[in-house]
Amino acid sequence: MASKVAFVKQEINWFAFFPKILVIVILCLCFYPLDRYNFFLIAFVIYLLLTYLARFLFFPKVLHEGIRLIREAKFQEAIPFVQQTIDYYLQRPWIDKYRFWLLISSSQKTITESSICNLAYCYLQTGQVKRAKEIYEDVLHQYPDNNNAKTMLSTINVISKEAESNNHS
Repeated sequence: MASKVAFVKQEINWFAFFPKILVIVILCLCFYPLDRYNFFLIAFVIYLLLTYLARFLFFPKVLHEGIRLIREAKFQEAIPFVQQTIDYYLQRPWIDKYRFWLLISSSQKTITESSICNLAYCYLQTGQVKRAKEIYEDVLHQYPDNNNAKTMLSTINVISKEAESNNHS
């Protein structure tokens, strides 16, 4: 079932596929001498196990909980989980930096960047427009090419101007 809740669009970094392909090739080379007929299948299964292990090790449970709550439109409840996710990756910036090599993400945006946008979105959905605007502005300061933050700030500004003009009428 498709989610009715907007999320930060994950744009794929195609360069991120090279480490994945490299790992599969290395695994194939390792297993070819052992089993010339099933080496690719064995390598692929090992690759899948490695990716699941990496996700288990490098994706905190709060990340999944925050995403689940956002999908269920429980934005106020999601805020502390999303904030904990941001804190987790800020304390471990190497995970975000090497996410391609750790086989956990192919997104152009860092996990931190996406999480901060999700936090702003949660604040916006709970009516805390000023706080959401501040966060989106911070996102643009840290990540000037973030189209999500640009779009949301434009939307907030248009809505704020309309609200002001309606109040003055």
